[in-house]
Amino acid sequence: MTSKPLYVYLQRPDTGDWVTVGRYKLDGESEIGRFRYAPSYEAAGHAWTIDPVNLPYLPGRDWEARRYRGLHDVLRDACPDAWGKMLLQRQHNLPADAHDSRYLALAGNVDRWGALAVGPSATPSVAALSSPRLPMLEALSRELIALFERRPALDARLRQRLVATPSLGGARPKTTIQDADRYWLVKPFLPTDAADIPLLEHVAQQWGRACGLNFAETVHHALGDGLSVVRVLRFDRLGKRRFMAVSGASLLQTEYPFIGPEESARWSYPRLAEELKRIGAPLADRVELFDRMVFNAVAGNDDDHPRNHAAMYHAQENRWRLAPAFDVVPNPVEAPRALTMQLSMGRFDISREAALADAIRFGFKTLDEASAHLDALLDRIGAGFTRVEGLLSPELRDLLQPRLQDNLALLR
Repeated sequence: MTSKPLYVYLQRPDTGDWVTVGRYKLDGESEIGRFRYAPSYEAAGHAWTIDPVNLPYLPGRDWEARRYRGLHDVLRDACPDAWGKMLLQRQHNLPADAHDSRYLALAGNVDRWGALAVGPSATPSVAALSSPRLPMLEALSRELIALFERRPALDARLRQRLVATPSLGGARPKTTIQDADRYWLVKPFLPTDAADIPLLEHVAQQWGRACGLNFAETVHHALGDGLSVVRVLRFDRLGKRRFMAVSGASLLQTEYPFIGPEESARWSYPRLAEELKRIGAPLADRVELFDRMVFNAVAGNDDDHPRNHAAMYHAQENRWRLAPAFDVVPNPVEAPRALTMQLSMGRFDISREAALADAIRFGFKTLDEASAHLDALLDRIGAGFTRVEGLLSPELRDLLQPRLQDNLALLR
């Protein structure tokens, strides 16, 4: 039982035109997927690889996929996660074990992550980017909450739009809003949240930026009736252009959510640094990844799984680069003593030894150099917190201040 072909389209990094980049087919019995770059793509002289680790550009070759029950990693990146899958299950009465390729095909291309789109035709047909505008922020946020709680629509038009654009990843309700030529993810406070998660995410992102790290821009909104909303700038959108992106999970050749401990053993910051080097990212990106690892350790962000890291293609530089940090949210309940990604081989614990053991793999020449860099970074992180702590509520300040001091001590 072989599925019908699903064609993969790419918005060209140079001109913005859409081209058919390849074809995907799934063998339903073996659950092996096969992707082949299109002959027309080769004939036109295009050479952009859509996944620099798992799908290098080699014309005429079938690339097999065995992870994700036969869906290639970069196509899994373009699928919705828990929130979007739930919407599609409701809308199409899908079983809980539906193959990810079903979600890929049904999700629609308007709000999909990155620069890929899919369709049943060999000729690209992709809807233009179109998102609600910033003045609709509050109405959209309230509709997201109502949808999350399975309440009737507050605004039928907005509800229809949210249900029709379930492509985004993550477990929390979210949508995209447009302000001029920039696009923002909108994530509201949920009644089930243990703390003001939108404010916590905003402060963490601003904290990282205050330390000089490449964290995504955020804006926090405190709206009527205590509604808290964060919007996060999308790095894969600008005007009419979409930019190629690939997740850290794809770079590490691992599944997320993982299906066993053998998968989580591959979740490693040093390995991700080596993959960045392998795909041509500069040394500065590996050092930035080290700095983010340390920041997550200090802040207690143990939701640092490999799908919360990414690389994006920079057309001007003609190479892949580490994408801005996103979804950096300190644990709102307890102070973790370990991260989800390994700091060094076999070490998940928040400690100086774990942070420095594999520092050479991030590009440092010596352990002494890495140690001096770590000390200066910890000073920056501490100073950065003083610049943003005024944004915190008293409850969140009481959560993060002692954690900052404890974790700085563990890493010094």
